[in-house]
Amino acid sequence: MKLNKVRLGVLASTLFIAAQSFGQSNNVISAAIEYNKYEPAFMQQDLKKAKEHLLEAKAFIDPAMKHESTINDEKANYYNAMINYSLVELSALGENEDLKIYQNDSIVDVISESVKKTASKRRWKGEMDDFFNRKVSQAIMLGEMMFKQKNFEMAYAGFAGAYQVKVIAGIEEERDAMRTNAIIAARNYIDTLEKSNESEKAMEFITASLEMFPKSEELAIAGVNLALSNNDLNKAEEFFNAAAEVSPKNKVLFSNMGSIYLTAADKAYNEFARMEITAEGYQQKSDEVEDLYAKAEKNLERAIEIDPEYAEAAYNLGVLYLGRGEKLKTTAAQMDFNNPDYERISQRSQEMYKKAISPLEIYIKQDPKNSGVLNVLFQVHRNAGNNEKALEYKRRAEAAAAEGN
Repeated sequence: MKLNKVRLGVLASTLFIAAQSFGQSNNVISAAIEYNKYEPAFMQQDLKKAKEHLLEAKAFIDPAMKHESTINDEKANYYNAMINYSLVELSALGENEDLKIYQNDSIVDVISESVKKTASKRRWKGEMDDFFNRKVSQAIMLGEMMFKQKNFEMAYAGFAGAYQVKVIAGIEEERDAMRTNAIIAARNYIDTLEKSNESEKAMEFITASLEMFPKSEELAIAGVNLALSNNDLNKAEEFFNAAAEVSPKNKVLFSNMGSIYLTAADKAYNEFARMEITAEGYQQKSDEVEDLYAKAEKNLERAIEIDPEYAEAAYNLGVLYLGRGEKLKTTAAQMDFNNPDYERISQRSQEMYKKAISPLEIYIKQDPKNSGVLNVLFQVHRNAGNNEKALEYKRRAEAAAAEGN
């Protein structure tokens, strides 16, 4: 029997592909050898040597992760996951500024993807699980030891590290517990920084922690309170937005932030009221006042939307409208009757008084014998032309006052 003739072009192509595949397999082996040199150097804290071996391993594994013959290979992905994880780990230690490029979400995605690709082979999945379980145990041990020593910054690093490893490796077991432990350590560290008057450092830490745990309402609210204690309303607003995104049904959060904006708005208005119309920054201050009142109104309304009977938010919203009505009324009274803005401002003042009715009536349901609020409702209903309602509140206010309320 004669052998079939094979065209040289096809043969050459086949040999080339085989050579390429063989080359990538060698790259995987070389990467493994360099990585196995990295681990002892790392354990001995010879970070310079560890870095050299790890970067060599990275140089070998990267081409294998791009070639069709090895891109889905379980062994190749096993080493790719470990090498990239170790680069992230090493980048946080010593003087390794050039490794900071590995501290990003895309590297985490690369590791997670390689972890998934090892799952089809029992051997490599088992090896991968052992690797990450070891890393988790080390991180937990660090967290627990540092927490006992009241080194809360390092305790946070340990527990947050354990959480992150579990996310990367797809380990669901006790992941929430690591998140909880990390946040507890974080709160203790924030308290420690506050007591030592390191508020800026504390706010930077909260910002970084929220990148790790973006759904932590507790950390976000801690940021709001800290920023407010430092009179940094802009930073407080940033943390508030993070908290509101996580907890859109938290009526207390929206009510408190509305009250904070209201206080800031009143303060800004008092500064604005002392300015001459020709003063530099007059319009900017006017815009600031309007913006703050609008934010206060929006958040107080949101709290009432969540709970239509929420007395505290209703009271503050009523106070906002009454205050605005009084201020606009004063502004109109100081204007010439021929001023083209007189009618508009007078009308707006009346609108504010009318808007105060609804929230104050929500409040008075919860505190029906509050003579002060009853008197206000008498006045606003009278100004609005609601005579029957005005008389009802007048009688109730007099009765409450007679009882000493």
